[in-house]
Amino acid sequence: MQIIAQHPRLFAIAAFAVVLGAAVPVVAYVVVPQLVRSTLVEDLPTAKPPESFATGRGGPARTESPETLLQGELVRVSVADYGSGTIRIVRIGADRFARFEDVDIAGAPDMYVYLSDQSDGQPGAFVDLGKLKATKGSFNYPIPASVDLASVRSLVVWCRQFNVTVTYAALRAG
Repeated sequence: MQIIAQHPRLFAIAAFAVVLGAAVPVVAYVVVPQLVRSTLVEDLPTAKPPESFATGRGGPARTESPETLLQGELVRVSVADYGSGTIRIVRIGADRFARFEDVDIAGAPDMYVYLSDQSDGQPGAFVDLGKLKATKGSFNYPIPASVDLASVRSLVVWCRQFNVTVTYAALRAG
């Protein structure tokens, strides 16, 4: 107590530093994620009809129903990093998509979607599908034709700013 009485400014600076040090993680893991949350609801794309159907010379247009190739559920990684909802890899005609269905994902800055060759939530050797479109809802990512789905084990939502997995889904045959 005598030190505090002798150096009140030093004590005030030290107390402020302790409070600020405790506030930074709270802001980083509680406040900021709430600011980066968004909702998007997209329909599953439909198959493009063959050219003869599009021009009206081939009869009525047919639509192909989506075929689920792989699927999995998003998981909670930690208190701050979580996700829920279904991930499906679907084929519609010649096109393939990663489909997020009724997802709820923790907010974080700079999140990306990867198709990974690992099943433990780590990116490993991955294909970058782009920035996460939203943290809540249902939406799609086209998968390039060059991607070999036989090597894909999971879909990972990765925060580049903190180098951490926000959530992932281990994928299995649909």
